[in-house]
Amino acid sequence: MIKANQASRRDFVLGLAASSAALRPAVGPGSWLSPGRTARVSSASKQVPANHVVNILDFGAVGDGRTLCTSSIQAAIDACAAAGGGKVFVAPGKYLTGPIFLKSNLEFEVLAGATLLGSANFADYPTIPGWWEGLERTVYASMITGTDVENVAITGQGTLDGQGAVWLDAWGKTEKLRKKLGLIGREPENPPGSALPWPRPRMINLYRSRKVLISGLTIHDSPSWTVHPVLCEDVYIEGLTIINPPHSWNTDGIDPESCRNVRISNCYISTGDDCIMLKSGYKQIPGKPFLPSENIVVTNCVFNAGGCGVGIGSETAGGVRNVAISNCVCDGTTCGLYFRTARGRGNVVENVSAVNVVMRNLEDTGIIFSMFYEDEDRSTLHSVDVRTPVFRNFHCSDILLDGAERAVVVEGLPESPIQGLSLDNVFVKAAEKGISCYQVHEFSVSNAVVHVNSGPSVQCKNALDLELIRVRAPKSQPNVPVIALENVHQAMVQSCSAAESSPALVQLRGDGNRDITLALNRVSKQTQEVVFADGASEQGVVRRI
Repeated sequence: MIKANQASRRDFVLGLAASSAALRPAVGPGSWLSPGRTARVSSASKQVPANHVVNILDFGAVGDGRTLCTSSIQAAIDACAAAGGGKVFVAPGKYLTGPIFLKSNLEFEVLAGATLLGSANFADYPTIPGWWEGLERTVYASMITGTDVENVAITGQGTLDGQGAVWLDAWGKTEKLRKKLGLIGREPENPPGSALPWPRPRMINLYRSRKVLISGLTIHDSPSWTVHPVLCEDVYIEGLTIINPPHSWNTDGIDPESCRNVRISNCYISTGDDCIMLKSGYKQIPGKPFLPSENIVVTNCVFNAGGCGVGIGSETAGGVRNVAISNCVCDGTTCGLYFRTARGRGNVVENVSAVNVVMRNLEDTGIIFSMFYEDEDRSTLHSVDVRTPVFRNFHCSDILLDGAERAVVVEGLPESPIQGLSLDNVFVKAAEKGISCYQVHEFSVSNAVVHVNSGPSVQCKNALDLELIRVRAPKSQPNVPVIALENVHQAMVQSCSAAESSPALVQLRGDGNRDITLALNRVSKQTQEVVFADGASEQGVVRRI
């Protein structure tokens, strides 16, 4: 079980639980619900059926899309929980609601033909202590909120509609005000007079909860991150359809944060931001450690639009480890897979596997491993401390890429190179540029076919222990080698080949290359196996086998 192991986190847990209980809607007059048309909670509906299956209509909910039903839905949940748990279902109809708060041992089912419609009135949303972009913050409660709950399910073939446009409009106005006042970054609270006093609600937001199932729903127009479990354990998310407007900032699909034992499968996601992003806290804060996200599986998903299909970061303060991604399609996203961090985030991202991923029609890059998410200083060697992030042990295989600006980008820090990265069985059918790596140790590319329109198929700079085995570039370019190496130590280029009209298979640039071995490569008579540029020479550098 994930436990809060620091006094500050323990205080946060207790405060969030207390605030959640205090903010649960009261029945009748005097509740926090905004004035207006509000469903009356039936006084005759407090008995829970013997089978513990509760209909929100029996508690006064009205499915006309205009009557605020928050108190009726909450009353049904509370009554079912008080009876020992069971199922609360939302019958066909459209139900206007503010946040509702789940309780343990309960299934909340939205039936086919039923829609929960998020209120566009900010007054219908209480604030609670929560998380926003990796930091503990006061936030608006989400449409479905769960705090310290266990054995809960959010299911059904119905729809959650967040009516996110009103929130995004307020966010845009608030961002303009923040910039005007010089408030840079995510940490300063929004200033008085902001159109958006607090960070936006999510659609489903769970804190420190266990044994959670989220299944079958269609969710669209989220105000921000759509499904956001935080500090949760044993979470199964399957069969969701998530559709948010293009270019809607922070409307990620599924973002587990500091969670363990998470399975995400059979989802279709099209968003205005990243589709699935694994996180674990914004940055290293002295005396306030974050917990990792670990043991996470993402499989059998389709991503149709958004920043990236599946990624990690950029909030990695607690670390992320033991992640398996498989059998996914990224079609029309900006990137396919995006693993990112930055100086100051700290901790370790490790043991990540991506297998059987198809990417097509991408706006930017197939796969990115970047430790420069916020810092463009790529040459200065910084001191290493607890805030220095570490990337290690990544494996990607059976990757098909058809259409991207760049195939693969690998960017480690000078003071913390990426350690242990392999790409195997990679077929790049079409990309403007190929595979590039910078500041990496133990990097291998094997069984790769790379069709690019400009530049080398593979180029590496500042790399140690490099293996390029059976790399093939069927398409030649004038005066461009297949492989370009600069300041590379201990490299093996084996069984690689170039198109017949290519000028060279390998180009060594500069005088920093050491211990380069060429073995069993296939080149035509007019193609040189190795050429030298910018002061490079063969003597003492190249060994041929």
